[in-house]
Amino acid sequence: MAIGDHLREVIDLHGSPSCHHTNACLIAAGEKGVDLTGHAETDWGPSGSIRGMSPLGIGPILKDRTCVVYGIVACLTYIDDKGFGPSLVPRNGFTRARMFQEIGVAAQCNPSDDASLASALDMLEATLSSDLANLKGDYVVGQYSLADSAWAGVCQVATNAGKGNAVSSRAKVNSWFASVQTHPSTSKESINPFSCMSTKADADSGNLRDIRINAG
Repeated sequence: MAIGDHLREVIDLHGSPSCHHTNACLIAAGEKGVDLTGHAETDWGPSGSIRGMSPLGIGPILKDRTCVVYGIVACLTYIDDKGFGPSLVPRNGFTRARMFQEIGVAAQCNPSDDASLASALDMLEATLSSDLANLKGDYVVGQYSLADSAWAGVCQVATNAGKGNAVSSRAKVNSWFASVQTHPSTSKESINPFSCMSTKADADSGNLRDIRINAG
């Protein structure tokens, strides 16, 4: 049951259950107590209907009444601002810059390509092994941030695609991913944010799930 304020509107999320950017938005919504209606899109080409919202076919897309944003950074920061609880964007300038840097690295990964996935996870392993990662916490830039949502999307999509060994074989990444899976909602809602992400069944069926936290 939700506590505190409720959002009056449900935001539309256009993306794919097999897209790590989309999954980053799903877990971020769970963290921030934001309701989403999922719209699975398959045609991002020039003739696709989504081009009316994202002229270059950049996804995912969030539509909140008349407000439309697209791309992983815009969508994650919009969810963070729209939702409840402490911001998932660090206040410290250097830490905030590192968060956006990590989102960028995660965004460039192609989880379906073994070489791309291995390279990205090697970088994450190095980050999590560095002194910077553990200054104030056990997450990518210390405390839990949107960078963790971005990397969780990579690891979940890889796992759903049968590439979970790439995650589990890296000690720091595996430990971090286990922590993400049990991280309580920043909004204090009684929901496990990780459970909001697409499952293998979702990916196989092409279903992009809805998130309903504020029902009632």
